[in-house]
Amino acid sequence: MPKAMTYRIIIPIYNEEKYIQKLLDTFPEKHRSSIILVDDGSSDNTKKIIQNGYPDITYIRHDINLGKGKSMETGAKKAMQDKADILIFMDGDLQHKPSDIDRFLEVFEQDPEVEIVFGARKIGTNMKLLPFLGNKHLTVITNLLFRYFLNDTQCGFRAIRSHAFEKLQWKSHGYSVETEMIIHAAKHKLQYKELPIDTIYLDHYKGTGILDGIIITFKLLFWKIIT
Repeated sequence: MPKAMTYRIIIPIYNEEKYIQKLLDTFPEKHRSSIILVDDGSSDNTKKIIQNGYPDITYIRHDINLGKGKSMETGAKKAMQDKADILIFMDGDLQHKPSDIDRFLEVFEQDPEVEIVFGARKIGTNMKLLPFLGNKHLTVITNLLFRYFLNDTQCGFRAIRSHAFEKLQWKSHGYSVETEMIIHAAKHKLQYKELPIDTIYLDHYKGTGILDGIIITFKLLFWKIIT
């Protein structure tokens, strides 16, 4: 009987005192010990809530805010130290459903050739107009430049096999991390699949803003030149 895959769920968080308890309480008990929370220098009560209520969850804190990409890197390196077979990345603002984790794992179990699974949000259903247009803009440019065709290049819910981490290692500290991962995946011709997911948008939007979109666009052009 084949050995069951081990996995870690990497969640970068920043000032999430309003939602962190609700987020963690939505995780099935079987996933709790696999969670790695990376607190990117929160200045609110996020740390207190986690340490007082969730001792079974791995909690890592940056002393200062270093950016989403750096938080993902910190979590990924911890997962590699734990010798996880699968690294799952999720956003920490309740956009993603923990119930979808099993669906990501099933893709890897069913197809040993797949090295990376991208979540694909149902764009346009409940996303505000500007984020929607920005997402489509970046997705089209990325697809055209790097010929790695995805429906949603900016979704933070994705999973990789541990052996792919070395090929995907990114330098981006901010929101361009998802795009840079795709560029490395395209360069190394990693086998991938997309998994349609639902997304919940709350009363605030954290993610790629207009300035982030402009920065990512210029980075895409730069990455195309150097790769």
